[in-house]
Amino acid sequence: MNAATELDSLVDLSARIGAEPLLVQAGTGNTSLKSDGVLWIKASGKWLAHAASEEILIPVNLGETLRRVHCDADPAGQTAMIGGRALAASVETAMHAVLPHRVVLHVHSVNTIAFAVRVDGPDCLKDRLEGLPWQWIPYTPSGLPLAHLIEAAVARNPETAVLVLANHGLVVCGDSCAEAEALLREVERRVAVAPRPFLEPAWDALHHMAAYGKWRVPTAASLHSIGADPVSRRIVAGGVLYPCQAIFLAPKVRVHSTTTPDSELGGADAPYVLIKDAGILLGHKPNPTELATLNGLVQVLQRIPAGATVHYLSEGDVRDLLCADVYHYRELVEDNGAGHMAFPSRSMPDSANMPMGS
Repeated sequence: MNAATELDSLVDLSARIGAEPLLVQAGTGNTSLKSDGVLWIKASGKWLAHAASEEILIPVNLGETLRRVHCDADPAGQTAMIGGRALAASVETAMHAVLPHRVVLHVHSVNTIAFAVRVDGPDCLKDRLEGLPWQWIPYTPSGLPLAHLIEAAVARNPETAVLVLANHGLVVCGDSCAEAEALLREVERRVAVAPRPFLEPAWDALHHMAAYGKWRVPTAASLHSIGADPVSRRIVAGGVLYPCQAIFLAPKVRVHSTTTPDSELGGADAPYVLIKDAGILLGHKPNPTELATLNGLVQVLQRIPAGATVHYLSEGDVRDLLCADVYHYRELVEDNGAGHMAFPSRSMPDSANMPMGS
């Protein structure tokens, strides 16, 4: 298979997995291909689901990228001009570069995350992933810290092709798109968890509460399980499970009851509030990114059993996530979710002459 055909395969695969909400939510997840000294990597803020109709992959020089990683210079700062626009490489570029495989798929699988946020997650996955070349990677911030940790883990066990990232997601690797996808599907089959039944929200109570403020009642019944289901409500009220929850929703969530006075419910200044045993109220009309993130969170919560001990991100972890740069990233993701452009014909670059912007 020539390089252009391989890249077309990655585009097709990216679009397909990006359209599966149990694997990818909004702009989360990233894919890459190493070919002829070039690392094709998803651009920061782009949506995998748009791969078939919009240019989401950019080329960076693989050798230069690895040099930067080993000099502790984050390669996510590299840019490439695509369709007249400068696009920046994904924050996970360093991780993709240090993995030796030609194809790397990073997804936010809700089934995997339901284990990845549990204290006993590694033990729970031992039997499910037995026979696969997998490793558990403790929570580490994205970018260079995660890349260094993964590079060391793979050096200890070079056969590793599956990485479960604690409080984050799943990475699978292969020497071709077909091989990587087959491994992804096998992992998903093994870690699949049936969610608890989605409880019917208390519609009348929710609409009554929303009528006295600027709150909205989401029409999707499944979203209300985050407030109606006591297990989900307890877990989400306890803290932040993974970065996207803090970045696109809120680091803390308020819990009210159906008898909460209007004055205590307050203005609709939060993305959402939980109404005990009833459902949720939204603080504003959610954009596609917020809605996809919230739906993903609900799906994760419904897959965590009542007796599980959850590992939350620390206050320091959350504080580090919510730095100034993250707001620019959030704007990128939300803008890309609002609409996307058709992309020009793609040509394979000469890696030796590739510009290395910062």
